[in-house]
Amino acid sequence: MRNFESGSFDFYSNREKPSGGERERASELDDIDLRPESEVFQDHERIDSKDLDDQLIALRDQLSEDTGGIIHIDIPAYRYDFADNPFVGMGPNRTKTYEISRYVDIVFLHRFMYQEIIVCGLQSRKFTNEIGRAAFIKRIRETGGLPLNQDGSEPEVLGRAFVPYMPYHTTDAFFRLYHTVMPRVAERPHYPLDVWLIFDENAYQEVDGSPDFRQAYRLRRGFDRRASLLGVAQIN
Repeated sequence: MRNFESGSFDFYSNREKPSGGERERASELDDIDLRPESEVFQDHERIDSKDLDDQLIALRDQLSEDTGGIIHIDIPAYRYDFADNPFVGMGPNRTKTYEISRYVDIVFLHRFMYQEIIVCGLQSRKFTNEIGRAAFIKRIRETGGLPLNQDGSEPEVLGRAFVPYMPYHTTDAFFRLYHTVMPRVAERPHYPLDVWLIFDENAYQEVDGSPDFRQAYRLRRGFDRRASLLGVAQIN
């Protein structure tokens, strides 16, 4: 099976693109890794070379969902010093985005099985500090998403339809955009993509307004914004 980190993908499509030098540098950083692929993962479903069913059961047992509908996902590999970006560089210490996204993909696949969903990842620390993160997430759950601007000029959601096993329709595309592509790759402190919003795809319609590979959406007439937010996931 072809993995999601092989091949080429234009995160900016036909929209405004970074300068050639910036994109070349980001591409070089993203491609360099001295480990063989087998040391990182076997295929999309497999977490490592052990029995897959046992691992999925263990992963589900580690998850918890509180009374507010917040899904808590513990990923030790996604704990790092914000002063550095562990997803770029050379050698065995570099973290591949797929090492993180595969866990999130499995959670979404099993938690929202048979549902058509839109996923949207964001950096909570761009909105609040560690102390205020719980209140920030609770507010998202209560209102059905991020705060809307008053004039309605911006889309309500910048996300992507979640299609398991399809390149760039899983969470890895978001992790790569935020951790390996300029200009975000150079941001310091370098914050994790730790909060994920899961929307009912049937409640939203596609609109223009996305600066990159993500699709812009607006709530369809007749749908309730809060009810259309199916879940919120928090990593670590």
